[in-house]
Amino acid sequence: MVTANATLTESQQARRTRMLQATEELALQGGWDGVQMREVAMRAGVALGTLYRYFPSKEHLLVSVMLDEVQQLADRLAIRPPEGDDPVERVIDVLRRANRALNRQPDVTVAMIRALVAGNPDVAPVVAGVRKVMRRIISDALGATTSEDAEDGDVLAIDLLSDVWLAALVSWISGVQEPAQVIAKLEDATEVLLG
Repeated sequence: MVTANATLTESQQARRTRMLQATEELALQGGWDGVQMREVAMRAGVALGTLYRYFPSKEHLLVSVMLDEVQQLADRLAIRPPEGDDPVERVIDVLRRANRALNRQPDVTVAMIRALVAGNPDVAPVVAGVRKVMRRIISDALGATTSEDAEDGDVLAIDLLSDVWLAALVSWISGVQEPAQVIAKLEDATEVLLG
């Protein structure tokens, strides 16, 4: 399996990017059901076997799209840092921005979250990557030099906040909560856990 962590040649990285873009386009058009591995391969201009070498399952592919999206959020935050007078306000700003991005493409979000919670063991390294990038983003908003520099209590609070966020997103994609309720819950959780 070819992974993002492996050293990819320029052509391999371009191929991987095309596959992720094709997946996002298909999810945008048809959500979870719209992402079919054969169609992803055709749109990306790769053989089906090549797609499976990079992404062994649909879940792995969609969570990889999520990891790419989270990394793009981190890149945007490096250019335009979170706003707020204190660490809690900055974390809330980060979560608001992330949720706005998720709400802009709800079918893609539903597909990514379904893949994330599917419990497919081959996805675990990518899920860990998503958590690691989110931990770094929130640690940065809190003012830690690196996520490794965060206090143990902060790391636990960040992980708990990420868990609350995931649960709220599952409630949203299941139709239990509206998107506005997700951010309200996250604001409350941020105050409780980090305030």
